[in-house]
Amino acid sequence: MNIIQKFKEFFTPNRVKELEERVNQLQRNAIQNVLQPINVGSDFDIDKEDEKLVSKILYNINTKNIDVILSNGNVLSGVVEKEIYDKIKDCNNELLILHLLSPPEKVEQLEINFEKEVQEIISPIINILSTNDNFEIEGDKVYLKSIKSIAIPNSIVAEFIRLQTKLDENADWNNDIEAQELWKEFEQEFNALLMFTYKLLLNPMENSRKDCLEYVKKYNIKLTNTGNMIMYRRIVSVDNSNKDLIDFVSKQYLKVKSWKKSPKNYEVFDDNGLVIIQGEKRHDYNNHKGNLAELYNNLSQLKENRYTDDYTRSYDIRIGEVYKIREVDIDINKHGSCGGALHIADGKVFNYNGFGDTPVVTLTDPRHVYKMDSGSNGKIGVKQMFIMAITEQDENGNYIDIDSQAVVNFDEIYHNQTIEELQNALQNKSFEPLSVGEEITNLTPKEVIDITKVLSERIVKV
Repeated sequence: MNIIQKFKEFFTPNRVKELEERVNQLQRNAIQNVLQPINVGSDFDIDKEDEKLVSKILYNINTKNIDVILSNGNVLSGVVEKEIYDKIKDCNNELLILHLLSPPEKVEQLEINFEKEVQEIISPIINILSTNDNFEIEGDKVYLKSIKSIAIPNSIVAEFIRLQTKLDENADWNNDIEAQELWKEFEQEFNALLMFTYKLLLNPMENSRKDCLEYVKKYNIKLTNTGNMIMYRRIVSVDNSNKDLIDFVSKQYLKVKSWKKSPKNYEVFDDNGLVIIQGEKRHDYNNHKGNLAELYNNLSQLKENRYTDDYTRSYDIRIGEVYKIREVDIDINKHGSCGGALHIADGKVFNYNGFGDTPVVTLTDPRHVYKMDSGSNGKIGVKQMFIMAITEQDENGNYIDIDSQAVVNFDEIYHNQTIEELQNALQNKSFEPLSVGEEITNLTPKEVIDITKVLSERIVKV
């Protein structure tokens, strides 16, 4: 469900009125701790299936005139090439359709209108967040505690209000196991979004900060416990010798983590084909390749673990390491298909059937996102990513979903590395980790220190 639809469904006039009444009651009673739950009826079901947006398309292949009739009654027109028509017919986002049809100034105006619409919706109910110690409210702006240079984007504020409301609705669970599980689920989602927001505020580009959550919601991008984004791409094998071991260890490590088991308890053997066996169940160490955890941790050192990008064929990419763009290759102004950036995608709408022979799952810190692809649904441009593991695609080319809990160990490794990078930058008074091209963060040094401290508390020994 894209974020515009989610807003319209959750923040209905009745819901806004109800939430306003709730805030007024809080103010009258000076309640500063736990909010009273809201009785939610079926009218507020935010999880119902999306309706197909495009009802009908009229396209003249000779004149290239197009009329797009939407299910909400809107009619959008323009002059486009056949490739744009092909993208529009399967599109379920009005903003993107307008982007494909319209000059940039019209799209910009629509974005302004959307931001204004969200602001008008959340302003009367913004004090719902006043009892949460993570936030500070000034007028119609919401800030993370002690971070005053950059307000939280309205779209993220709305999402926090939604999650806070859900937490409050299920807070009084007592012996209700279902309510308890729902509360835990929303708490986990809230905390992941909180970490995501801290990292996003370190992103020096205002447009990227505004667009990133919309992208995450639109394409159902999973966030890790530390606020990183689970994404997908393809890379190119440099040397095919002994790639079987690299591929096997990478995939099996991820699979064992998804079982919520420790890779330390599994050994790798070659029995006319690579297999993993729990160590205590086998004592025949013929053809023993090693411990699964140790093999994965040493992947980056293996000479066979060499990959590159499909476009330049000049980058050194390794499973289990961070893949960074060269500063000389960054171009925030380059138009088109995420030019001047490294590419990652949602793995379904844009599934990377080409662009390399090896599908991988990646992690990206939102502070490194800087380009939303205007030419391809589902793809974005970033400054760096952690190449987590080789993964698989189904018969349609869609990437197999990765459970966020299955990537905890990878997430901790990457998170710890990014914190170390920030700490070194602060020590050396360098802005490189907080910049994209000539764009530099608006945060004060103290605010960067405070955010780094909060993020550091999530560091886990691995």
